Amino acid sequence: MITFINGITSFNAWLSEHDVQSDQLDDTTMATVMNIKSVVQNDGDIGICKLTKDLDHVTIDSTELRVSEDDCHAAFSQVDDAYIDALKRAAKNIEEYHINQQPNQWERKKSTYTYGVQYAPIDSVGLYVPGGRAVYPSSVLMTAIPAKIAGCGRIVMVSPPTTDGSISPSVLVAAALSGVNEIYQMGGAQAVFGLAYGTQTIQPVDKIVGPGNRYVTAAKQLVYGAVDIDKPAGPSEVCVYVDRLEYARHAAAEMLAQLEHDPDASAIGIVPSNELAHAVKKEAERQLKTLKRQSIINQSKGNACIAIVDTKEAAITAINNCASEHVVLISNDADNIRQQVMHAGAIFCGPYTPVALGDYYAGPNHVLPTGRSARFASPLGVMDFMKFSSYLRYSKSALQDAMDDMDQLTQAEGLDAHFQSVKIRLTDD
Repeated sequence: MITFINGITSFNAWLSEHDVQSDQLDDTTMATVMNIKSVVQNDGDIGICKLTKDLDHVTIDSTELRVSEDDCHAAFSQVDDAYIDALKRAAKNIEEYHINQQPNQWERKKSTYTYGVQYAPIDSVGLYVPGGRAVYPSSVLMTAIPAKIAGCGRIVMVSPPTTDGSISPSVLVAAALSGVNEIYQMGGAQAVFGLAYGTQTIQPVDKIVGPGNRYVTAAKQLVYGAVDIDKPAGPSEVCVYVDRLEYARHAAAEMLAQLEHDPDASAIGIVPSNELAHAVKKEAERQLKTLKRQSIINQSKGNACIAIVDTKEAAITAINNCASEHVVLISNDADNIRQQVMHAGAIFCGPYTPVALGDYYAGPNHVLPTGRSARFASPLGVMDFMKFSSYLRYSKSALQDAMDDMDQLTQAEGLDAHFQSVKIRLTDD
């Protein structure tokens, strides 16, 4: 059932009780993931195959972990030409959006010294593409295209095998179109550990990105330090603001669209009246009867609520407190409201901008911060696949000018070898 909540105080209390972050990292999840980590580190390929059989109920041999180039080429004959054309158009939109994120190197020259920044791609990156309940070729595009724009030399994709022991042809086609170098059919936490630590077949990567369930999210956080990760990207979530009765069906559709992902998905509606709250709920109940994934939604709708707030200011406060992965502003005043939204992964403005456009086609990335981490994290982008180095060049006279200040600063910290490294350059042998 979808809960009704009156007022911002009550809503904040509900939000605290349904803290997605704590759900993702509960003790049971962490214990399970630690066991998986041990199996992968100890048994490598054989361990991954055993975990795939035990957890995904799919039997594969270690020689089948890596998907061959022949299988990738064959995938094109297994999907419709119309699908391939649509995928190419989506890829073009995503590329055009992300190419604007390429950073500019800069340098500043003073009279006696120079400093600046130079950027470089991460050598090797791993892309986690979810599977299991559904296939996500869109996630291939969203992760691989920014990596390719960044200039990563090795782009490795992992995705869970289907029940027949293979990756969906639609996913393989997306990988081929977007520049993936290596593909492995493995999923879940074991895939994250395989990418991070390597196995007999898989060379480790330097960074892992992509969305996944609570086990994938926990595994990514456990490997941070051995490799880099993008951000918490757990179960899907949406916060929908709607202020007109005529848009109640739009709001209900948006909530259902996120709830169909996973039993852990969540949806929040924010409305200005009881009448609109009931209209959204009624629409959600009506539309649910027409959908294919009712069994999943019937589980995840326990993570859904409609908050009734009196003013637009209270609605904006509620939106920012959610710090949601997706914020949908179904209002004719959406562009003005958007400017007051400080915490959101992606913002969808107006009555004709569904989240699905961002998920599949329009260009912005759909790998977004979840679990209220939009307070400090951003969507996946080109800079997630790059790093920068500062550089500095001083002349002898510039170093001489800084010598007295360096003496004071290093003395304050008791690090005399630091000052020695300055003085020795200015003292004749």
